[in-house]
Amino acid sequence: MIAAALAAVLIGSVSGARALSGLFSVGDIRGVGSGNAGASNAWRAGGPGYGLAVLAFDILKGAVAVGLAAAIAPLMPWPAVCAGLAVVGHVWPVWHGFRGGKGLATSAGVLIFLAPLTLVAATGVYALVLAWRRIASLAGLAAVGTAWLGALFVPAMPASVRVLIGLLGVLLVITHRENIVRLRFGEEPRVDNETHHG
Repeated sequence: MIAAALAAVLIGSVSGARALSGLFSVGDIRGVGSGNAGASNAWRAGGPGYGLAVLAFDILKGAVAVGLAAAIAPLMPWPAVCAGLAVVGHVWPVWHGFRGGKGLATSAGVLIFLAPLTLVAATGVYALVLAWRRIASLAGLAAVGTAWLGALFVPAMPASVRVLIGLLGVLLVITHRENIVRLRFGEEPRVDNETHHG
């Protein structure tokens, strides 16, 4: 169990933005835009290819962390606990000076195995809101709200997974606090207006 928890933190701590930066000739994106090592800021720093690659990497590492945890310690609540630790590792990565991303993509990754129906619903809402308003953070927060509803109403979901989704939602609201302020004052940039370098 300790090994599963440690592995989850270490896997979550591998930054897709930093691991892939060399392939896209991008430096440390923590010095660009929002300063976050996540997919949205990667898109700003290096364009759609880099942003989508980071998104896929961070989703995959969340799924891998939970899959490994389930293999080592399959009984609940350990996979759910390790899922949370993987996201914490992404937000505060031990490999990268505890400066990571906001956790949305990695949260999606950990839900692939633990709450797939909720993930599908949240992803659908994200896509709809993004297409409608063209604001990534607003779409992400709408997805968080959808996941919370899923935790309340999806039947046969383990209690530990419901708690996980609730706590991840709180963490994501905290990591998006600056975005929330900008949304409140109408200052959050739209995807259409975001530019990239190189």
